[in-house]
Amino acid sequence: MNYARRLNHLVFATIVLTLTWSAAEVQAGYLFNGAPGYQTDAFGYYYAITGGQFPTGTTPNGDNASGGTFRRIYDDPAWGASINTWLKDDWFPENAGLALTLYDGGTNIYDNNGIDDGTQGDFYNAQAQGTANADTPGLYRAYSMSNNFDHVYATYFKLESETTIDTIVGFFDSTAGLDPFSPYLKYNMNIWSSTLVNGDLLPTNTGSFAGDVFSTHFTGGTFSVTDSGIDRVFEDGTTDDIFRLEFQLDSPVTLAAGEYFFSHDAAIVPEPSSFVLLGIGSVAIVAFGLRKRRALQKPSDA
Repeated sequence: MNYARRLNHLVFATIVLTLTWSAAEVQAGYLFNGAPGYQTDAFGYYYAITGGQFPTGTTPNGDNASGGTFRRIYDDPAWGASINTWLKDDWFPENAGLALTLYDGGTNIYDNNGIDDGTQGDFYNAQAQGTANADTPGLYRAYSMSNNFDHVYATYFKLESETTIDTIVGFFDSTAGLDPFSPYLKYNMNIWSSTLVNGDLLPTNTGSFAGDVFSTHFTGGTFSVTDSGIDRVFEDGTTDDIFRLEFQLDSPVTLAAGEYFFSHDAAIVPEPSSFVLLGIGSVAIVAFGLRKRRALQKPSDA
């Protein structure tokens, strides 16, 4: 298993911050160009939290042997040769995918995590499970920043009937040096239709980080960030806050029954053309890829 160093532990009361950006900021940087955006740790790293509940059954799950629920794509050559191609990523059978909750009119209509209603159990708690950090699937996180090392995770989800959505919620960890309320960060959410490629169900490739079904790059609404009140708990009792990223749509969308993929990520603003950051060398970039794509933070790294 790979480990990420804990750079900071931010503790906030449950507060809401409305985040807005200009149209140019929202749409910039999502198209693939085969070149890095930022390659910096100046603003920390955004890691999506996973869920451990299976609203439509346990097949598929995080293990690729079941078909898998995790997919990843990148636009920075530092990650490897398969640039701008959706790839399966092997996790644990206990991981349903990235934590995702959908609402319509205040009613929870899809939930693979239980964070909002407090039914998450011990999924994020190594101490309660009596397991080592490295053996606790709920402690692992998925790196997603579309213009910083240009890498995004997406998760499989299935709707068994036509579904109207007015609010989408993802969850993330901010202990890797990231300030959730930084004016230099913006958030994105995307939903892709699914397509079968060589026997694998993958998100439809749009030539960008934008989803073909839904994308906050093109859809009006309001993001808010709050502390979920749920923590990741390590075997020694050390805790990390799980933050809640909510997007309220200006107008609800209706999705047909079917199989989809969802992602949320953070991006740095303004874009590289107008903002100079200290880069890190190519050797460090490769090390980043080896360490931090799927990361587990352990208290001994504090």
